[in-house]
Amino acid sequence: MTKTVLVVDDQPGIRMLLEEVIKTEGYHILLAQTGQEAIDQVTQHQPDLMLVDLKLPIKDGLTVVRELEEENRIVPTIIMSGLAEDELVGKKFSSNIKGVIAKPFNIQDVRELIIGQLE
Repeated sequence: MTKTVLVVDDQPGIRMLLEEVIKTEGYHILLAQTGQEAIDQVTQHQPDLMLVDLKLPIKDGLTVVRELEEENRIVPTIIMSGLAEDELVGKKFSSNIKGVIAKPFNIQDVRELIIGQLE
C-alpha cells in the first residue's frame, strides 16, 4: 500500500516543491495551507507522515500536533521552521515529532528524512 504524506505550509512554493519530491519517491501526497486544514486532512485520510510548518495561519504547527494527540490521532510529524530555537521546543513537545527541518532547507536532507520515516 502506498504511504501518504501530508504537507502543511502556507507558502505555495514550499508546498509545490515538497509535492514534487514526495511524488517522485512514489508516495501519495495531501496538501494543506492552515492548521485547521491539516486537522481536517488527518481526520479524513490518516496520513503516515506529516510535514508541518511551525508558523501557520489560524493554528500553528505545535497546536495541530497537540490537538491531534488529544483526539488520539497519532501521526509521525516533521516540523519545518525558520527559527533555530524551535528545534528544542519541538523535540520536547511531543514524541510524535520525529524531526525538525530548518528553513531554508536542503531538499536532499528533507527527502532522506521523509524516506527514513516511511521505510
